[in-house]
Amino acid sequence: MLLKSSGGGIMIPNYRFVAAALIFVLITPFLLSCQPKPIVVLRVGTNAEYPPFEYKENNQFVGVDIDLIRLLAKRLDMKIEIMDMQFNSLIPALTSNKIDLAISAISISDERQLLVNFSIPYYMANQVLIAPKYSAVKVEKLNDMSKYKIGTQMGTTGQTYLEENLIAGNILRPEQLKTYGSNRLAIQDMMDGNVDMVIIDDSAAQGYSTQKPLKIVYEISTQESYGIAVSQKSPYLKKINTELAKIIKSGEMDKIIQANGM
Repeated sequence: MLLKSSGGGIMIPNYRFVAAALIFVLITPFLLSCQPKPIVVLRVGTNAEYPPFEYKENNQFVGVDIDLIRLLAKRLDMKIEIMDMQFNSLIPALTSNKIDLAISAISISDERQLLVNFSIPYYMANQVLIAPKYSAVKVEKLNDMSKYKIGTQMGTTGQTYLEENLIAGNILRPEQLKTYGSNRLAIQDMMDGNVDMVIIDDSAAQGYSTQKPLKIVYEISTQESYGIAVSQKSPYLKKINTELAKIIKSGEMDKIIQANGM
């Protein structure tokens, strides 16, 4: 096709320009698709005073839960930022969008599920009562606890169990139950003679027994399941469950547990 110029001459179309424009239109979507995806950084809440699940060693976060969440993040192609906080602050932090998920040996319970969602279970635990090794404390049945002072970490299923079964059942008086911000503080107060026993998960009892002379005086078969907690609006739960199921089925979860001395 010939085009007339304004001066009456013939104007040749600029095919180079047309070709360049066409190439630009065609490759733009391809170039956009090649752009690196933004890296998702998950804000992970934990209470790093719970060996062997989460604690600090040489100023680094270590433990079963820490190894698990790092493996999950790697498989999900995400990064994590671990945020240490009080145990009873974890769920409020989720509901107020201060963290994206919480992993801290959190037992799945009906009460907690009213506020947050949980992943599939990855560990089973029971409650135990611990005392100093040299203590004369003896418990053979629940009623035997009536003569003792018991410590517990605030916001735990151990606290809930004592309140719903011993205090409500008139076995313990409310003043016999003392709450603490962490298990470490509860155990130290027990070692100082201010309470007779501490109620704690059996896995944590095992971890703390490597640090202090402790013994288990009574086990309560609560059969609790640990899960990763997320907000009820979280977009990550399905992906977490998919990869967590693979980790459990492949035996990688067992390897993590064994690597942490359990």
